[in-house]
Amino acid sequence: MQTFFRSILAICLMSALLWSPAALAQESPPADPNAAQTEQAPADNRGIDIDVTVGVKRKLIPLAIPKALEPGGDTGAVAKTVHETLARDMKLAGFFKVLDEGNFFFDTSQEGMGASEIAFSNWFNVGAQGLIKSSVRTNGDQVVLDLRLYLVEEGKPARLDWKGGSFSKDDYIKQVHAFANEVLKYYTGKAGIFGSRIAFVRQQNRSKQIYTTRLGEDGVAQITKNNSINMLPSFGPGGVVYYTSYQAGNPDLWVHEGGKSRKLSSVRGQNTGAAYCKGKLALTLSKDGSNSDIYLIDPQSGEIQTRLTDHWGIDTSPTWSPDCSQIAFTSGRSGGPQIYVMNADGSAQRRLTYQGSYNTQPTWSPAGNVIAFSARDERGAYDIFTVNLEGTIERLTQDQGNNSDPKFSPDGRYLVFVSDRGGKGKRVWMMTADGEVQNPITEGSGYQSPSWE
Repeated sequence: MQTFFRSILAICLMSALLWSPAALAQESPPADPNAAQTEQAPADNRGIDIDVTVGVKRKLIPLAIPKALEPGGDTGAVAKTVHETLARDMKLAGFFKVLDEGNFFFDTSQEGMGASEIAFSNWFNVGAQGLIKSSVRTNGDQVVLDLRLYLVEEGKPARLDWKGGSFSKDDYIKQVHAFANEVLKYYTGKAGIFGSRIAFVRQQNRSKQIYTTRLGEDGVAQITKNNSINMLPSFGPGGVVYYTSYQAGNPDLWVHEGGKSRKLSSVRGQNTGAAYCKGKLALTLSKDGSNSDIYLIDPQSGEIQTRLTDHWGIDTSPTWSPDCSQIAFTSGRSGGPQIYVMNADGSAQRRLTYQGSYNTQPTWSPAGNVIAFSARDERGAYDIFTVNLEGTIERLTQDQGNNSDPKFSPDGRYLVFVSDRGGKGKRVWMMTADGEVQNPITEGSGYQSPSWE
């Protein structure tokens, strides 16, 4: 039994893509007779040795967000939540500098919500370009919201596609996010994604459980509740969550839908890294103890449809292009993990990364132009990089601990990832796609494998 458990744990570590260089060396087979056709350069035995791109830093828009007004009623807790949610959303957006309230030299509670009731000269003097005003009151089980964006220099409100009103106590935070998304749209031309769902794994004693949260909120929903190892969550249609679990003794693929979980793929061996795209579900399988390869399975029945890779090297971590025509994946066929690309039917497999010796965990941008991945750098630390389809690599994180597990946001403007920087253990972080603005979105430690809906 102990031998069986150790073998399962080995598969788990491999599926998590924390590849062991020693294990990869043991995997090396005789020379591949087709290598000359697929490999055009030898593997680099060092980590990627490039610096974060130095360019023009984005200019953040100074935004003032005073505490919410409370016109009557005991709304302190609700008003505080509204204010904190607005401030957090705007900070995470990566386009704004939220001004320190300690620098407001006047009593903001004495102002009203209308333009004629606002001393715009005061806000101009504290350096604000934009001003978000909020008013909150409760009416039974309803929360009445009035949220407005003002342009300080012009002394007038911005026109947003959002209307205040009365909302249930279960829904008012959604409306705050909706307003924040419209503020972002006003300044950038594209709405924000606050309130969207993120799944992640968190260590709990000897188990690992899967949770979801909404961007900009503290609350979580627990997906798995067992005493086992659950890992690698990803989203499917309609809020479905795929994940791998050892609760039945084998690393099986499970699907959580409608509040219930069911086993979807349970071939003996690895069933990991599910990636859904327009009715197609890619998955890494190591059938009956064989080497891991990438397959397509039926998203409803779990039946194997097509084998996409068939190589002596470890092939894993599929990620779809936005139009579902291609798949990027990690393969050890060159002697160490590298990023590869193939057509959705498995044809035209080609190596994409040639810098560095340890490149894993690809995630395709919704824009389709780059693939983000985690790699070991020249000092042995792990960082986040991007590579375009011509193979040009850029670096997003550097000298900030170890960074891994990147996943793009649905709009492609952000990445979530795991970082152990600051000595606070592994937390989930969020950064703009250019890497310039980075903020933590979880507290505590022990996080892994974030994934965006």
